[in-house]
Amino acid sequence: MLPINTLDKRIYTFALFGIFIVLLWSMISCFVFNDYSIAEENGLIENAQFIILLIALLLSLKTSLQRFRKDTIISVFFAFFSLGFILREIDLEDFNLPFWIIAAGSGNGRTVLLVILFLIILLYAISRFRFYSDLGGVFLKSKIGISLLFSGIFLVIGSFFEDIDIRANVVIEECLELIAYGLFFRAIAVIARKEIRASRHI
Repeated sequence: MLPINTLDKRIYTFALFGIFIVLLWSMISCFVFNDYSIAEENGLIENAQFIILLIALLLSLKTSLQRFRKDTIISVFFAFFSLGFILREIDLEDFNLPFWIIAAGSGNGRTVLLVILFLIILLYAISRFRFYSDLGGVFLKSKIGISLLFSGIFLVIGSFFEDIDIRANVVIEECLELIAYGLFFRAIAVIARKEIRASRHI
């Protein structure tokens, strides 16, 4: 059996390689073969986004459960955002799921669910405000924080293409979102292998 760190690193490598392959094929399919179906609902790009976000969620949860770490709040926030992105990208109504899951994971139910989860995490962070504010400052100045910043930038840029009237706008939008999720996943993978240490102690 592979050591956990080695397994995480291999998952990280295969995930980033998969993103590269999907992006490359998307560009070839769109601009060489004029095939835009890869950007359709539940198409290649959206499925790649879902897989990356699902791995990100599971990896964040695993890291947050490591009791010896003092930076688990960061992984908890990553898990929260991973869940939010997943619920944003998939339409639960298309699946044969119990009503309560569909109600909680879509529309107003999704908003309420995410707000409640965010408030719970925020209240916990406030209970150790000085330590976590210091930890957050260290995190935002690190390479992981920069990766997260660029992830947000790509998401914003991608959203602009939604309303641009060009034939490949959806493909470009979905590819930019995939890059954003890739950078987001990179931040999670790095923090899973290396703890962020604050100058303060709990």
